[in-house]
Amino acid sequence: MKRTGGAFLSMLNLDRQSGTPLTRQLENKIRKAVLDGTLPQSSRMPSTRQLVEDLGVSRLTIKNAFEQLTTEGFLVTKRGSGTYVAQLSVGDRPVKTPRLHRKRPPKPNPVSPHVQRIQSSLATTRLSHVRAFRPGIPALDLFPRRAWAEANSRAIRSQDSFLLGYGPSSGLEEFKAAIAAHVLDSRGIECTPDQIIVTSGAQQAFSLIFLTMLKPGDTIWMEDPGHIAFRDSATLQGHKVIPVPMDEEGFSLSHALSNHGPCNLMFVTPSHQHPLGMTMSLNRRLELLEVAQSQGSWIVEDDYDSEFHYEERPQPALKALDKKGRVLYIGSFSKSMFPAMRLGYLIGPADLSPAFSAAETLLSQNVSLLQQKAMTYFMEDGSFNAHIRRMKVAYKARRDILVAALEEHASHLLRPEPCRAGMHLVARFVDPSVSDQAMAQKLWDAGIDCLPLSIFCKKAPVAPGLLLGFACAAENVIDSKIQQMVQCLESTAPSAPGARRTKL
Repeated sequence: MKRTGGAFLSMLNLDRQSGTPLTRQLENKIRKAVLDGTLPQSSRMPSTRQLVEDLGVSRLTIKNAFEQLTTEGFLVTKRGSGTYVAQLSVGDRPVKTPRLHRKRPPKPNPVSPHVQRIQSSLATTRLSHVRAFRPGIPALDLFPRRAWAEANSRAIRSQDSFLLGYGPSSGLEEFKAAIAAHVLDSRGIECTPDQIIVTSGAQQAFSLIFLTMLKPGDTIWMEDPGHIAFRDSATLQGHKVIPVPMDEEGFSLSHALSNHGPCNLMFVTPSHQHPLGMTMSLNRRLELLEVAQSQGSWIVEDDYDSEFHYEERPQPALKALDKKGRVLYIGSFSKSMFPAMRLGYLIGPADLSPAFSAAETLLSQNVSLLQQKAMTYFMEDGSFNAHIRRMKVAYKARRDILVAALEEHASHLLRPEPCRAGMHLVARFVDPSVSDQAMAQKLWDAGIDCLPLSIFCKKAPVAPGLLLGFACAAENVIDSKIQQMVQCLESTAPSAPGARRTKL
């Protein structure tokens, strides 16, 4: 019968300065020794008297630790004989390796191709502190915190215990009613609350659609360049994503029909194409609906920043033209409010709502009812519409300052393209041989945030450029930041075409 000796006792060095109780420390060290093989199976533990002398702790501390480990199954007590290490199965306990091999660093676990694909997704862009000119970030400095705090306070003061529970998976009824009123007024969409599923943002809506509407191997036609996260998520879930190039009217339907077979789903951003910024023509929208009906396919319309049009009234949403129920419309408050809100919605046929609700429960449960209630108040009292109006004025001003600064300081490097909507503009490099990814990384290192256009492309050839978000950049810093950008770009030697794609 093996007995534990001095080598084991030397491991039980307890830290009396630690905030962890001595009993817990002793439990953790013995448990680890059993699992890593330092304490052999069936070996006899030192007596409590011996441990009291060696460790300088009370007998109660030892007794409590032994009792806990016996309850967990790591130790067994034999009446009249003592306490022993339990006999654990091979699956519960690793085989003790020779001391010689334990000195070698362990080999890393092999990473599967599936994990590698997830790790290499270019959707995992930098999401931390906000810098100019980060695309997709609203003017957080102008957010009406007091009005939003009051809406939150009203929600929690309501003393409605229902708001503290899980609630309906499709969302709070009064919030869905407020969304229905909003999309009718702003996007021309006629829908009832039972057609709306509240989500934690557009990305969760994508996941609901993949889980509910598609099976592995189904075909998706998608804009190229286009939404990285949608493309990569669809690919990782086993769907065949076919990139469709853009023309002056938007999604090139003629190219898709001429070069590819029927699809199960089409993904478009018709109101403000992401990332190029054009608006899909009315004729193209009607053609898209006709093809979807003839093929029996679905259309996902991501209306990601439709609230912000500066030169003219925006066209109605594609969903507003849909008479056959083929369009699944996705909206989000991340850009109209703030990204941390994690609140969005999916509008589809009412008969699909039970399936979408069940899928949401399976994926992650629903969004906080308190958050939904607060947003309901914010919309119903007019605060939301007032905020949108103020932001349209502010964003137009920031866009104009950015364009003027680019023309004054950077015309020899970058040419901004027309921007009539949204929260970013595309600036193309004058030198078509540069690597926009290398340039974006250089700017990031210098404290300026932007995204290279090429990361949004799958096959479509595009001239190198940068996405410059103007919404999050205060008016008084835009000019100086552009001058800093110019200094940084001028100090960087152009990279060769076809440079390695850098994960940002």
